[in-house]
Amino acid sequence: EDYLNCFRYGCPPHGGLGMGLARVLMVMLGLDSIREATFLFRGPNRLTP
Repeated sequence: EDYLNCFRYGCPPHGGLGMGLARVLMVMLGLDSIREATFLFRGPNRLTP
C-alpha cells in the first residue's frame, strides 16, 4: 500500500533514456501513441495488474 501511495503524487525522479521495446516498436511502425505499441498499458488510473 505504501508503494502505491507514493505514485499518487507523481513518479519519483529516475534516470535513463526510456528506450524500451515498446518505444522502438512505436518508431519502427510509425505509431502516434505508445499505448498502441504496448501490450498492457499502465496508466495513472490503473493500479492493479
